[in-house]
Amino acid sequence: MRGRYGSPPLALVVALTGILATMPYLALQLIGIRAVLTAGGVQPRGVAGDLVLVALFAGLAVATYRHGLRAPTVISALKAVAVFVSLTAVTWLVLERFGGPGPVFDGAAARLGDPALLLSPAQQPAYATLALGSALALLMYPHVLTAGFAADGPRTLRKVSVALPAWTGLLALFGFLGFAALAAGVRAPRGGAEAAVPMLVDRLMPAPLAGLVFAAIAVGALVPAAVMSIAAATSFVRNVYVEYVHPTATPKRQVRIAKAVSVIAKVGAVAFVFGLRDLDAINLQLLGGVWILQIFPAVAVGLFTGRLHPRALLAGWAVGMASGTYLVVREGFSSIVPLGTGAGPLEIYAGLAALLLNLAVAVAGTAALTRLGVPRGADSTDLPSRLTVRRRPETGANNP
Repeated sequence: MRGRYGSPPLALVVALTGILATMPYLALQLIGIRAVLTAGGVQPRGVAGDLVLVALFAGLAVATYRHGLRAPTVISALKAVAVFVSLTAVTWLVLERFGGPGPVFDGAAARLGDPALLLSPAQQPAYATLALGSALALLMYPHVLTAGFAADGPRTLRKVSVALPAWTGLLALFGFLGFAALAAGVRAPRGGAEAAVPMLVDRLMPAPLAGLVFAAIAVGALVPAAVMSIAAATSFVRNVYVEYVHPTATPKRQVRIAKAVSVIAKVGAVAFVFGLRDLDAINLQLLGGVWILQIFPAVAVGLFTGRLHPRALLAGWAVGMASGTYLVVREGFSSIVPLGTGAGPLEIYAGLAALLLNLAVAVAGTAALTRLGVPRGADSTDLPSRLTVRRRPETGANNP
C-alpha cells in the first residue's frame, strides 16, 4: 500500500487493521487449546489450569522467538498428517456408531427441535453473504499473506494453494462432528460450545487414542497462532516502528524488535483469554472478520488497478469500520444483521454490508477528488495501472 499509492497513512491503517483483527483470532486458538485440555482432563480448574495453558504458550513463544517462521513450518508438516488422520478416524467412528450420516442429522435435528435442519428461504441470503464475505476476508489476514510471502518460489506457492481446499473439507468434517455431538447427547458447559467436539472424542475413543486426537488438535491450533504472532509483529515493525519511530533502524534491530513484539502479542492473547469470557472472545473474533474485510478495496482492488485515490480509500475504510462495528454491536455481536423494515427484512453478513458502503465511498470519493485535482502519491511499484491476464506459453495457463 505504501508503494502502490504513495500514502503512508493508508499503509498505516491497513497494517493496524490487520493487527487489530489478528489479536482476537490469536486468542481464539488459545480457547480451542483450552477446550481440548479441559476435555482431556489435562487442565485442572483454577490457577493450576491457567498455568498449564501459560506453560504451553510459553513454549510456543520461545520457539518462535528463537527460530521465527521455521518453528511453525516444521511443525506444520506434523500437523497436517496428525489432523487428517485423527479427524478421519473420529469421523469413521461416528459413522460406524450411528450407522451413517442420516441418523447423525436426524438425532441432531431431534435435539434442536428442527425436523429438517435446512436453511429457510429467509436464512439463505445470510448464509450466502457470510460465505462470500468470509472468503474475501481470508486472504486479507496478515498471517495468510506472511505464509504466502515465505514460499521459496512460485511453484511451491501454486502447489500449496491447490491443496488448500482440502482444509476446507476438514472444516466441514469438524462441523459434522458438531452435529454428531448433538446427536450423541453431549452437554457442553454453558457458554462453552467449543468443548462439544473434544467431549465427543473423549466419549467415543479409548483414552490413549483420544489423547492422540487431542494432541493433533492442539498442534493444529499452535501453528496458526505462531504465524499470527509473527505476522502481527512484522506488520508493526515495518509499518509503525520503522515508518514513524526509528526510520534508520538496521535489519538486525528490526528483527530484535519484531521478536519482542511477537512475544508481547502472545502474552496479550493469553491475557485476553483470561480476562474475557469465551463467548466474548468469539464475538470479538467475529468482529475482527468484519474489520479485516474493510482493507479489501485497498489491498485486493489495488492489485488490479491503481486508479482509486488513496484519500478516498481512507474515507471508505473509515466508513466501513464504523458502520460494520455499529451493525455488529447493535445486533448483540451477531455478524448477521437485518436490512430494511417490515415483516421480512433481508438478513446479510454485516462485513459485506460495510464493504459495499466502503467501496461506494471509495469510488465516489475518487471521482470527486480527481475532478477537484487533488494530487495523489506516486506509484513506486512495478504493477501495471490495470492488471491484464496473459497466457503463459510454457504451461498454457492464464496468469496475471
